[in-house]
Amino acid sequence: MSIGSGMLMLKKERHDFARLTIFQRGLRVKFSCWLPVCRAAFLFLLFFFVRDKANAQTGSPIVFQSTVTTINSSNEELTDFMIKIVNKQAIPLLGVMNVNLPASLDLISKNKIAVNLQPGDSTFVPVKIFITKRTASGKEHIIRFLLTDRENNALAASEIPLRVSVKRNVNMYSLLTNILLDPSSDSIKIPIRITNPGNTAQKITVINRYPSIFQDDAFHITRQFTIQPSADTIITFTKPIVKKMLSSEGFDVTFSGLYDNGDIFGMAYIRIQSARNQRAYRDESLSDSYNLNSITLSSQSMFSPNQSYLLTGRGNLELPKGMVGYNLDFTTWRNSYSPPMARSTYLSYSNQKFGITAGNINKNIDINLSGRGGSIFLNDTASNNSYEVGFIDGNANLLGNRFNTFVPSGNAGWGSFTHTGESWELATSAVYEANPVFNSRSAIVGNSFTFTKVKGLRMTASASGGYTTEYENGTTFKPSIAGGVNINGTLNKILINSQNYYSSAYYPGMRRGALSFNERITWLRENSNIWGGVDYNHYEPKTLSSFQTFMPVFSTMRVEAGMSGTIFKKLNVSVAPVYTRETNNAYKFSGLADERHSMEAWNVNNSFNFSLSDNQYVSLNTETGFYSSTFDSQKRFHFRSNLNYRRGMFNLSSTVQSGTFYIGEAANNFLRDVESPRLINIIPSFQKSFYRNKLRTELGLAFINSSLFGSSSYLTGRAEYDLTPKTSVYSAINHNRYGDYNLSILEMGITQKLTLPKVGAKDSDLEVFAYQDANQNSVFDEGDTKAAGHLLYINNVAFITGSGGLVEYKKLPYGDYRVSLTNVKGWYSPDEIIKLDQKKERLEIALKRTGTLRGTLGYSFNEFSYEINRNLQGITVIAIDEKNIRHITKTNSEGQYVFYLPIGRYTVSVDSGNLPAEVEAEKKPGDFQLNAESPQVIDFKLLVKVRKIETKKFTSPNAAPRN
Repeated sequence: MSIGSGMLMLKKERHDFARLTIFQRGLRVKFSCWLPVCRAAFLFLLFFFVRDKANAQTGSPIVFQSTVTTINSSNEELTDFMIKIVNKQAIPLLGVMNVNLPASLDLISKNKIAVNLQPGDSTFVPVKIFITKRTASGKEHIIRFLLTDRENNALAASEIPLRVSVKRNVNMYSLLTNILLDPSSDSIKIPIRITNPGNTAQKITVINRYPSIFQDDAFHITRQFTIQPSADTIITFTKPIVKKMLSSEGFDVTFSGLYDNGDIFGMAYIRIQSARNQRAYRDESLSDSYNLNSITLSSQSMFSPNQSYLLTGRGNLELPKGMVGYNLDFTTWRNSYSPPMARSTYLSYSNQKFGITAGNINKNIDINLSGRGGSIFLNDTASNNSYEVGFIDGNANLLGNRFNTFVPSGNAGWGSFTHTGESWELATSAVYEANPVFNSRSAIVGNSFTFTKVKGLRMTASASGGYTTEYENGTTFKPSIAGGVNINGTLNKILINSQNYYSSAYYPGMRRGALSFNERITWLRENSNIWGGVDYNHYEPKTLSSFQTFMPVFSTMRVEAGMSGTIFKKLNVSVAPVYTRETNNAYKFSGLADERHSMEAWNVNNSFNFSLSDNQYVSLNTETGFYSSTFDSQKRFHFRSNLNYRRGMFNLSSTVQSGTFYIGEAANNFLRDVESPRLINIIPSFQKSFYRNKLRTELGLAFINSSLFGSSSYLTGRAEYDLTPKTSVYSAINHNRYGDYNLSILEMGITQKLTLPKVGAKDSDLEVFAYQDANQNSVFDEGDTKAAGHLLYINNVAFITGSGGLVEYKKLPYGDYRVSLTNVKGWYSPDEIIKLDQKKERLEIALKRTGTLRGTLGYSFNEFSYEINRNLQGITVIAIDEKNIRHITKTNSEGQYVFYLPIGRYTVSVDSGNLPAEVEAEKKPGDFQLNAESPQVIDFKLLVKVRKIETKKFTSPNAAPRN
């Protein structure tokens, strides 16, 4: 067949294709969704037809082919090759070469190249392609080339398959580091951020571990899902608060992230503390209150190729004027696949005024820092100031990492300053990080100001500035800002929780490109609570990293109102209508026009908690409603519930879900063409102690059936036996089965508790008694009331006064301690410093009724007054009580000031020391009585002085003299 006849056939086929298109247009309403598919299929066949007709035949007059047959590359790489064109015709070849790429590839060279070849001539056309972060691995990406003449008639075609190597890179971060348990709350909520900068979708499991004493179901909370490439999402883990948590000294919650094959991709730790009226002193630098002064030798994954040996321990040695502490976490493997690891291993010394730590350092100052190095802190107790500086490299292994020599480890340094006043706190910090992995050098300078006593509220305002530049050349410079305002506390019976935050796109902190408004108000009633809340979080981060060219933009919104209460004395019920909406642009699938996908739902949440007896308890939580998403235009029903039943040593937990609740699930459903997925999870567990609690056993089973991922089961067991009061051995097993995949892990170990001597160290028991001093005489006598249920802090450790107004803090090292109470319902006391130097100490705090003193300052002037800067912000106002104690505050930008003072007689004045010399403050004669019933309003005039004006009289020389 000649080229001419081949072109006639092509023209006829194009004519047929046009008729087909006209026919389809006539049926557009019915078949419009198939039209792009048919066109794409026809063009696909056309490429093969032209290629076969123009190149496959022997003696073709045009040679049109690539210099390579396949391309194997990686993300973020540039690849180039040549297209060879030979004109064997007897006439010149005048045409255009077109390059057609998949959307995930970027063409660096031109997509249309003119071709002008004389008979017998040849040429090589260079093509450059950049493989972006969005290019998925595990499949072929076809690059197609088409040669046409000037009339756009196809002359030849060619194609090259491109394959991208697999890169697995999932990260996990905790958005909180510390949580204070709220007695009025029913659960702990911890948000975890998970990102996938890799190029493949990853099926992952996130395991949430609580200490076994709180793990009532003897089985860790797990979440399994698939995260798409370049996706960024937040998952919130919720755990009901039990009595043991509120009575504990504090505990750590851990999160572990696992790939589908069991490899760990990330870990996170959160410290949780309860407010109590009795507590024993604990060194906050040690991370676990249950295993102090102990050492453990164990082996994991026994009798397998991945068997490892672990040596862990922690402890402290008390000195007469300080303490030496250590922590050890060493792991080595039987097979040398990985180097030995020493993590969370450090040695420290501290006293009341000084401290130093060397080894593995973890620090969170808006940037999560982890590596090898040291830190020093100083406490100036006389001025209530504290200072800290530190420096680390980016290597998490204290022994170094000889397997990773091609990428520098980076480094980081920080410094901080904190000043604590009577009712406020100022904190300033600066941090610098050089991170070669993310190609960045970043710095942040931040300030936060906290009012600790404002009518029962605690308010914090923060502002930070930073910059990010490239690690290598530093030619790109990105400044950034961040700020937030948080308000927490109780006004009368209204519990307020407001958290607001903003950061610009290139802000190098953990929450970059964030806009968050989280507001919640709860009306605390005698037998019920009524609440309402609005949460809006929008994330639009940007980065200079060559590893993350695509940063997803996503947002979440949640609006709810609800009511909870107790009926029939033992049944606690809550109901809450909830509206949620999620948006995310990380899901880019063929066949969908939307760049940003969304999902919204209207639900009703219910919970029922019933105590059947002293050792029998049942709870049921349900969430029911309707949802829709851009993946599925129909409005669909969804439902999920969680049932927990406990009786003695037996616990049963079950989860049933039908439908979709998260946008990530909606994306998975679209990929698998599933309309309404289902999930059933049943977990029975047992806990039993034998031989007077010397032998402690746990056994847990889990059966999971999912319409998306099939069936799986888990078995966990643990037994621990005390050989002596200080020596114990344990064994644990974990068996997982998922389809044909099985994994068993056996762990055994021995723990020895150590009794480290106290070298001359002394401790004291502190008892604090708080009362409402009705007659203002600072003595607990008739008419005064014990202050029960007040939040009290001893060196930032939280307590709640008991019914007798008492708190106890035992075994405190000798030294100075700050005791402060929040302003509750108008009762106030300034912070007190107590020096502990005896075995037992008692401190009595008299809470005074407070009143409000407020007013406004304003300038008074006329046309003859001095010209001055009439700034009203930051002017000092002084109130002096009957005992000549000075109370100081400053005005805001509008000249307003406010005091919350114990009731009594006061004089108030404006401090002229920070006023311009041309201004005098108005004087207020006499004193006044401040009471709690109504605020006292006293305004001041700032009198601007009049300029001195000299007057001279001039007489005209022509004027006639007066007689």
